[in-house]
Amino acid sequence: MAVALALAGSMVWSLCAPYRDAGVEAVRKKGYPASLSELDAWYPAVPPSDNAALVYTNAFALLAGSGVSSNAERLLNASLPSRGQRLTLTAEDKRDLAELLAANEAALRLLYSAPASGRSRYPIDLREGFTLSLSHLGQVKQAVRLLGAEALLRASEGDAEKATQALLAAGRVADSLSEEPLLISCLVRIASWSTVVARLEQVLGLAQLTEEQLALLQRRVGEAERASALVHALAGEQASGIAIFTDRDMQDKVLGGPQGPNPPTRHVSYRAGLVFGLYRATGLCQKDEACYLGAMAKTLAAAELPYPARFSASEQAGVILTNPPPRFCIFSRMLLPALARVYARDADFTARIRAATTALAVERFRRAHGNALPDTLEALVPAYLPAVPSDPFDGKPLRFSRYGARHGHSYAVYSVGSDRKDDGGVDWTSSNPKPRNPRDIVFMAEH
Repeated sequence: MAVALALAGSMVWSLCAPYRDAGVEAVRKKGYPASLSELDAWYPAVPPSDNAALVYTNAFALLAGSGVSSNAERLLNASLPSRGQRLTLTAEDKRDLAELLAANEAALRLLYSAPASGRSRYPIDLREGFTLSLSHLGQVKQAVRLLGAEALLRASEGDAEKATQALLAAGRVADSLSEEPLLISCLVRIASWSTVVARLEQVLGLAQLTEEQLALLQRRVGEAERASALVHALAGEQASGIAIFTDRDMQDKVLGGPQGPNPPTRHVSYRAGLVFGLYRATGLCQKDEACYLGAMAKTLAAAELPYPARFSASEQAGVILTNPPPRFCIFSRMLLPALARVYARDADFTARIRAATTALAVERFRRAHGNALPDTLEALVPAYLPAVPSDPFDGKPLRFSRYGARHGHSYAVYSVGSDRKDDGGVDWTSSNPKPRNPRDIVFMAEH
């Protein structure tokens, strides 16, 4: 009886006492948000006149997704054609792309008209936590694919200027997510830029860009690499995780089952309070939270490092994330494993951006030297690059492979990838489209 009374008293104290936690305060001291309200305030406000996201939101509402032909859908896939095969568009391809762009004329007009400041904050309230609707993320990807399709068509028509502007606009749409402190937003931005880079490969094979256009694209693509982007996203993820341990509203939602339009009932809220009160009274909640914060601290510490140290540290952090926490760490087991592959995607993205930036420097060299390619990437320094970018996986300069007379003036700029093995610039081919083992990360220019 005495034990039951003591436990009940502890539960009441856990429910009523103000929550203080040294681990959470340590997060704040590092300058990171430690609650959902702090996270929402951390997402910078942008004056409406400068907010590109508001223009994009209006454009998204006009996107025509239905009635697209199967061929147009195929052309929207930025990964075509097979590696080693120069892209050509048939008359049918051009017709279908033209129809697609005509159906989205109003949306495209808005996408191009966004404020030049490039600053964005989408109209979302991060205080809603994991119940927040993020419909704009899919629309960002759709808009980037559409602009990439326009770049493809204009390049095939020989209009290098319109192709360049379409690629620049696609990059601006992708970067409208750059300040959004959510991991899923970071991953969508990475995926969107991968689409832009894939289209850039194809445009270089279809159109003769001027020195000014190449230099503009080189600068803009280089700006896509933002060292703080992953830290920003992980800090937002951490704040959302902390809310599960500390925020009664979030606890109600966690235990309230499927979310509808109405808030949890009083009965559900009371039940959530009892469960979390018991979880904290037994000390298990504190151990779970300590496990979560400890893993996140190591994860963020790795993300704060420059490459290649970031990738090496992330491999160690990945072991922590993929090894299941103790069974009593219920929420750590739910939240942490999803973070394990984030570093590999960020490193792949960084390698892809650096390879694309370097390839644009090669194109500028080729244009200035009568179609001749440099013997090495060092020949690009300092006229076209301040230095040869390093490979984020091993820290060595990016690799360069010329295909010689057999392939005309084709070449590849590449990273060795996560296995740190130089495969000679091979990533995938039509006979081996999705290799299981890691391959090089390649920007291939077919001329």
